[in-house]
Amino acid sequence: MEAAILKFFEGIRCPFLDCFFGLFSMLGEAMIVGAVAILVFWLAPKRAGERIIMTALTSFPLNALLKFLVHRPRPFIKGVVEYREPPFYADSLDPNASFPSGHTQSSGSFLFDVASVLRRVAAWIASGTLVLVVMLSRLYFGAHYPSDVLTALVLALTVVLFWWTVFRYAYRYRYLILLVLAALFLLPCALPNAEHDFIQSAGLLAGAAVSLSAAHLCIPEHTSSFPRRYWRIVVGVALIGTAYVFCLFLPEGTAFSLLKWFLIAFTAGLIAPLMFERLQI
Repeated sequence: MEAAILKFFEGIRCPFLDCFFGLFSMLGEAMIVGAVAILVFWLAPKRAGERIIMTALTSFPLNALLKFLVHRPRPFIKGVVEYREPPFYADSLDPNASFPSGHTQSSGSFLFDVASVLRRVAAWIASGTLVLVVMLSRLYFGAHYPSDVLTALVLALTVVLFWWTVFRYAYRYRYLILLVLAALFLLPCALPNAEHDFIQSAGLLAGAAVSLSAAHLCIPEHTSSFPRRYWRIVVGVALIGTAYVFCLFLPEGTAFSLLKWFLIAFTAGLIAPLMFERLQI
C-alpha cells in the first residue's frame, strides 16, 4: 500500500508540482519553524508566546531521538521510488532517518499550537490544510513513507496536547517541567554516535528552559504597543546574529555543539527580552 502511494506521487511529478510542493516543504524545515516560533515568542503576549516556543522546541528533539532509535531507511534507499530534489533549497537527508517525518512534526506542532492558542475554527482549518500539504510534499519528493508522515502528525498533536494540559492545569510548574524535559533530552547526547540534529535540538531546548526560567524571575512583565513592539525583531535578530558569530569560533565536538545552540536559545529567551525591557519596546 505504501509503495503504491509513493509510486502515484512519483508518476505525477512535473515542474509545476516541484515548485508547489517545494514551497510547502520549506514550511516544515526545523530552522524555519524555530525562527518563526522565536518571532512569535517575542511579539505575542507572554503566556501564548511561551507555550508556542515550548511546544516547538520540545517537538524537535523528540523527533530527532525517534529517528535515531528507529533508524528506518528512506524510500529511495530501499528503491521504492527515486528521490526528487526540491527546487528551492538543498534538502540534506540522512538516508536512515525516515521515521517519523521531521517536516510534518515540526510544522504540525507549531501550526496546531498557534491554532489552539487562537481558538478559532478558521485557524484550525488553515493549520490543518498547511500541514496536510507539507505531508503530501514529503511523499511527493520520495523522502518519507505514508506511515512516517501519519505518525509525525500524531506526535505533533500529542506534543500540542501535552503543553495545552500543562498550561491549563499545571501552569505554575511549566518551567520545572520544561527543565526536566531538557535534562532528559540531554542524556542521549552523551552517546558516542549521537546525531548532530539531536544535539542541536537538545541544546536549543536546554537553552530555552534555562533562559525562560531566568527571564520569569528577573524581568518584570510589561506590554508595549504595536508598531513599537516590531523593533524587537530588529534588536533580537541582531543579538542572535552576534551570538551565532561568536559561536563560530568554538571548537568542534559534541559539548561545544551543545554549548553553541544553548547560547543561541539563551540569547533569544533571556538576553533579547532583557534588551527589550531596557529599550521599552
